[in-house]
Amino acid sequence: MSADENARPDPSAERRLEALLERHAARGPAEATPLQILLRGGSVLSMDSDVGDFAVGDVLIVGDRIAEVGASISAPEAVVIDARDHIVMPGFCDPHIHCWEGSLGRIIPENIPQTTEDAIGGAPVSGRSYMYAAHRAFAPACRPEDIHAGTLNTLLAALNGGITTVVDNMHNARSPEHSDAGVEALLASGIRGVHAVGRPRSGTWAGTFPADARRLRDQYFRGGDDLCSMRLFATGFDELTDLLPVREELDLWFSFDSGIEKQDLAQLYADGSLDGREAINHANFLSPEQRQIVIDNGAQVNVCPRIESQFRYGQIPYNEWVEQGLRPGLSNDNPMTYAIDMFAEMRALYLMQRVDQHRSGSASATLREILQSATQQGANNCGVGDVAGSLTPGKKADVILVDTSAPHLFPRNNVPTTVVQGAGVESVTAVLVNGRVVKWDGRLIGVDLDEVRRRVQASHDYLIKAVNWPHAAVDFDD
Repeated sequence: MSADENARPDPSAERRLEALLERHAARGPAEATPLQILLRGGSVLSMDSDVGDFAVGDVLIVGDRIAEVGASISAPEAVVIDARDHIVMPGFCDPHIHCWEGSLGRIIPENIPQTTEDAIGGAPVSGRSYMYAAHRAFAPACRPEDIHAGTLNTLLAALNGGITTVVDNMHNARSPEHSDAGVEALLASGIRGVHAVGRPRSGTWAGTFPADARRLRDQYFRGGDDLCSMRLFATGFDELTDLLPVREELDLWFSFDSGIEKQDLAQLYADGSLDGREAINHANFLSPEQRQIVIDNGAQVNVCPRIESQFRYGQIPYNEWVEQGLRPGLSNDNPMTYAIDMFAEMRALYLMQRVDQHRSGSASATLREILQSATQQGANNCGVGDVAGSLTPGKKADVILVDTSAPHLFPRNNVPTTVVQGAGVESVTAVLVNGRVVKWDGRLIGVDLDEVRRRVQASHDYLIKAVNWPHAAVDFDD
């Protein structure tokens, strides 16, 4: 591209991007001259108060990091990407998705209550409740290839919608082969990811967790590539005796699902069993005293606006945490109920906050605070807050471009409103992870989607047959 900092990208931009992608694919870690990419002329929403925002601005990426953010950047050696008519912002960070469920997306239209219960969290013994369908029916039927297909499908859906970091809360590690399938899908996706390995909730399994965590760490996560890492997953109801020594030995984070309020948090933090590297999903039911213990010890929490609208009838503990000093992140939780969509999570939280404000006079998060939950606070939950979550020079280049030229987003006017109240998955036209373009011109790059769909469909068909699912493969039941 032209060395003139005011030059517009030339008509061969698409060919130059193809060359850029080829260079990405061919680059080695020891290459002396990092590739430079200049995102020029977009509205920059940095999510960093020290960097600021720009109605018209540039973002310079050098190698895998953000080098500069400003109103006008000179970078004669950079490949220039025209970001006019776009919002340039950090990728979303989701600390809590059960990715293995990706072949079963939207199979549960509602978390339908039943009258007869079993021991798995009071789950109905039949029907379309999540606890029954996920843990008693489908999870025990999953083969390693089903884990791989579902996990990859979920992670590609996340990338497609601008989620650049995901913690895969893998609560179906039925055998080492199942764990391997989940990790390999994570690595193949190109996302910044964390494999949070945990035991199944029901059915027969190999009983290899948590001991197998050591092998997973040694086999997959000892290299110098910091794009992916691992942690432990547990519910708050779990007995932690076997998990805590593994956590200490491997020096890992924890992700906890519901039930952490049942633990003696004061003692666990006092004796060092918990140390602040905990992400608490849902974050419901803790007392004010327990919340303060979590906050004082530097742990993180995330809430699930759409899931709570069904599982707990809209009771989202967002304000309770904010009032005590910690803003939660946002998470999509399970693909079996909703499509993976951070825009939908932000919008649901914002609308529920407004309803509560009008009904009770409670405080309501601003649009920027909602965005903070979806970006920097999510990154903090993922354990990568120092390298992701904002367009800060020195951080990794996890960046998305939101197209505002479509009729429903033109003119863009207020940028936070455009993102939270107007945009959607279809608005994300480009995604970069670690400085690498993974989505361009509205399509994922470097992935054979036809093959992914084939494997997902085969997994879906196998699973509904294996569990004798009482609904049609494509159904209209309400």
